[in-house]
Amino acid sequence: RPESCCATLYEQFWQGRRHRGRQRTLRAIMANLAARVGVLGMRQCPPRTPSAAWRANRSGSGSHRPGTSLGFRNRGTSVPTASRLRQGRSRLLTQLAADISWSNASVEKKEQVGKDRFKFILDVGSDLAQGYTIPGQYVQVRCDEEQKPAFIALANAPAHQSSLVEMVIKTNDGTAGALCALGEGAEVDVSPVMGKGFPVEERAPLDTCKDVYLIATGTGIAPIRALINSGALNIKNRDSVALLYGYKDKDHCAYSEEFGAWEEMGIKLSSAESEGPDGIYVTDILTKEKLENPESVVAIIAGQWELAGTIEEYFKEQGVPEGRVLTNF
Repeated sequence: RPESCCATLYEQFWQGRRHRGRQRTLRAIMANLAARVGVLGMRQCPPRTPSAAWRANRSGSGSHRPGTSLGFRNRGTSVPTASRLRQGRSRLLTQLAADISWSNASVEKKEQVGKDRFKFILDVGSDLAQGYTIPGQYVQVRCDEEQKPAFIALANAPAHQSSLVEMVIKTNDGTAGALCALGEGAEVDVSPVMGKGFPVEERAPLDTCKDVYLIATGTGIAPIRALINSGALNIKNRDSVALLYGYKDKDHCAYSEEFGAWEEMGIKLSSAESEGPDGIYVTDILTKEKLENPESVVAIIAGQWELAGTIEEYFKEQGVPEGRVLTNF
């Protein structure tokens, strides 16, 4: 089963490599893979009998040392690297795309919102749009069936009476670049809405999570915007809500025109320009914050995978309860 495969690879890495940075990177990769495999509905594989080497290692009587291949085809004795896992995940998701029920959507509006990124409003139809219920969820988008789909988080708050969804796409050499080259009126393939989103009521309830840190990098501002505008945070009843938004420079900043409205809601906004005059990152801002009441803190993150692991480590050092870092993957 895909869940068992993820757990086995994860366990091997932790046994074989103790470097914290590598652990955090793999933890994010495997969590992302497990979540996406789950929402894509992977067909379960027939049960396999564990190999003799695997059984011996589990019982402690084998010659395999911890961290070596346990029942996998062994290419030497190295644990799978993060790079190989990313390549494998990419191949897996491409194969799974064939099992998705794709819908046709049209580009209703396109607007440049940064030097290399565009805002799209797609008409996906009311049936598909009604599947969007929690801020932070995403869809897969492609120009045609020959392309590997791009995973794009939705930027608008869920609205059950509309067939329109909004997203921000950063151009590149792959599918995202092809999408950014489209004009208004073009048609694309869109998957059903996927992912767990940000389950704020469950994971960040008002009674225990009074201080909220919203942390976004790059196009990760899109799902954070959806969360802010949805009202799910109940901002007025929190002690504090801070938005830490990291981007390259002002030319690569999306939704800056909405900053004023967010501040009026009661959000404290801090920007981190990695290539700006000060050259800072969101983690630099966060680690300067004094967490006066760590028991009430929660962080909601969108953007780089590695951020979740870094912030978890920082929260642990500050005495923040475990499980207070929410991601949408």
